Amino acid sequence: MTSIPDLDQLNPEQLRALAAQLLQRVSALDEQVETMGKTVQVMDKKIHNDKTLIEKLSHEIAQLKRFKFAKRSEQMSPEQASLLDDLIDTDIAAIEAELESLQVTPAPTQEKQKPKRRALPPEFPRTLIHHEPDNTECACGCALKRIGEDVSEKLDYTPGVFTVERHIRGKWVCDSCETLIQAPVPAQVIDKGIPTAGLLAHVMIAKFADHLPLYRQEAMFGRAGLVIPRSTLAQ
Repeated sequence: MTSIPDLDQLNPEQLRALAAQLLQRVSALDEQVETMGKTVQVMDKKIHNDKTLIEKLSHEIAQLKRFKFAKRSEQMSPEQASLLDDLIDTDIAAIEAELESLQVTPAPTQEKQKPKRRALPPEFPRTLIHHEPDNTECACGCALKRIGEDVSEKLDYTPGVFTVERHIRGKWVCDSCETLIQAPVPAQVIDKGIPTAGLLAHVMIAKFADHLPLYRQEAMFGRAGLVIPRSTLAQ
């Protein structure tokens, strides 16, 4: 801490120097106070803008929740939804622009490869199941002619042995009126899936009744000739 000099012992030149020094210090303090005041104003403005943006986004989120989860009587009209979509698109565009300005090196995006279903092994025994129309006579009175077939394979399993059900659906057409008739697709437990009800029942009974973990079932299926991934069994 600086000691205060005795003013009575100072001559006029020393008093003038002391006064100039004090004025210079007061001027520096004034500049610091002014700078701090401007900084506080900028921070207050930024806080106000951020608070306004948060309130706006909170309102839009509440409107979206109402639009998606509310009762029909409380849901917004299509006109209101379109206005809200415009606001959301504007906000998303602004946020994306800000993120692009902050991002120095964008991370490379890798396209997710869609897994391909492998063909069932040809060495598995196959059971042919034919599906044909009950009536092969056209409504116009002509006899239908078989022109082809659709074939789909379903994977079945009995303990230790895989078998394949080969479903053959013949196509019958009338030469006169060009009417096409085909037996409907049999009902499946999993739409467009290849496991039969027997295979699904075996997996679920082994898992939940016999408490056999999926990784052990995966190994058992591998010894039987076909490795079924654990993720597929879990799904």
